[in-house]
Amino acid sequence: MTAALSAPALQAAPAMPVYSHQRAHLFAVCAGRLAALALHQSSTRHAAAPESRRLQEEFDMLLDAVLPDARDQGVPDGQAVRWRSQGWSEIAGFLADQTYSFDARIADLARNAAAERIEECRALLLPTT
Repeated sequence: MTAALSAPALQAAPAMPVYSHQRAHLFAVCAGRLAALALHQSSTRHAAAPESRRLQEEFDMLLDAVLPDARDQGVPDGQAVRWRSQGWSEIAGFLADQTYSFDARIADLARNAAAERIEECRALLLPTT
């Protein structure tokens, strides 16, 4: 993966959603995004794979914490899995385009889009010291 995926955010972290169902959606999508990235990084023996997996596990933990309240707010059983799959598919598609596209412009757009989506998720978590 490129250095852009590990660079610190140049923008402020997005505001955390107020409602549990919104948080559940965000945490599930981010867990899926990071799971796809970690799998790709592991398959290419990228040094950042353990960190991506750790972040994915943090989002899974956050999702588990808000899911009971989200269900009380109307989130149906199985929805978190669909949201997680949505995030996974999004990043997997970008990774496929950047790896296999014959068009350098498409590969660059996919690389940048993946980096932006991953950074959106990373910016939600406080950095560890």
